[in-house]
Amino acid sequence: MGDSTTRGRSAVAWGCGAASAVAYGLTPTFAAIGYAGGVSPAVLVCLRSLVGATLLLLLAWSTGRLTGVTWKSAVGLCVVCGPLFGIQLLCFFAAVRVTGAQIAVVIVHIYPLFVMALVWVLTRNRIHRGQLVLALAMSGGIALVAGAGGSAVALNGAILALLSAAGYAVYLVVGERWVHQVSPVAAGGLASLGAGIATGTIAVVDGQSWTFAPSGWGSILFQGLLLMPIGIGCSFIAVRALGSASVSLLGLLEPVVGVLAAQILLGEQLSPVQWAGMAVVLIASAALPWMREKRPRHVDRSPALHDAESR
Repeated sequence: MGDSTTRGRSAVAWGCGAASAVAYGLTPTFAAIGYAGGVSPAVLVCLRSLVGATLLLLLAWSTGRLTGVTWKSAVGLCVVCGPLFGIQLLCFFAAVRVTGAQIAVVIVHIYPLFVMALVWVLTRNRIHRGQLVLALAMSGGIALVAGAGGSAVALNGAILALLSAAGYAVYLVVGERWVHQVSPVAAGGLASLGAGIATGTIAVVDGQSWTFAPSGWGSILFQGLLLMPIGIGCSFIAVRALGSASVSLLGLLEPVVGVLAAQILLGEQLSPVQWAGMAVVLIASAALPWMREKRPRHVDRSPALHDAESR
């Protein structure tokens, strides 16, 4: 009885991890669908974030997960983490608009390398030699993915995707002190609220239009009501049950799903050289969580790097 219960919980956890990866992988394709409906990147990030924040905060309130949130944590998540998350997401969605969903979703997947660099700057802990080799390999893979497309468009999109990856790394490291003090549902809701306010302000200042086709609203609601909650909630369930190494392998579904979804729904195609670059990035990402120093054992690794490797 106990073994069957354990196997059942493990199967649920694996299913949740896969669902989270699929949700994150579908996001850039539905962002592109929103653009086709006339939604600008800043408006898309704003409305998507506000819809998701409303749902997550209502869920946190109804389940009592807001009671333990202090004002300090709430302000940190909403005022600091929220804008950081919103701006990096804006860069990612802008990259999708410039260079397509496929290239953007592959390049942004290297954000653990930026986390590793930030952790090294802050802690001065030695970086594993294997991690440096993988960093070089992933950089080469990105060069293949970006360099084999149209030069100007691919370069601009690659830069935006790299800015998004760097911004997400900063978000993880800076928000570490607050994210671990509250529940993931409440933290996700507060950060999404701050992201929506920040990107909405950018959209207003920039004079972006708030009127668009019904397909644009469909993209916004699908992301805010479905993809965001599944991505955040299922990821947390999987990490708690399976650990970061296993979930990191499931996280490799994100760029695969993103590339295939863009090919099926948007008609985007990668060249053979870009497929080779994507394979290099994914293989290096799969190996990254296993490249860890065994000595000295007393050295603690940053939770932010742990979170980055678990995606």
